[in-house]
Amino acid sequence: MTSAVFHPAAAVELRDQAVIYEAQRVGLGTAFLEAVNTAVARIERFPLSGVATVAGARRVVLRRFPVSVVYRLVGAEMVVLAVAHHARSPGYWAAR
Repeated sequence: MTSAVFHPAAAVELRDQAVIYEAQRVGLGTAFLEAVNTAVARIERFPLSGVATVAGARRVVLRRFPVSVVYRLVGAEMVVLAVAHHARSPGYWAAR
């Protein structure tokens, strides 16, 4: 099983998006965090389950939210590079 580590910028994205969703409706931010945690747990269990993208990264699209968890496998670690909202420019995280 692979362990997940969030890039500092990805951790900020996660927090900021949760705050935005919570402001839209009480409980929605919590639901968003749960969806991301579920995706990360699945990736930890099945590291190659994400779709391959640029720069050796992979992504998993959340079902309920227009967001992808973008990650790269580095040895026994899974580094979450971005919690990328689909309205952002594709690949903005590639330099991470």
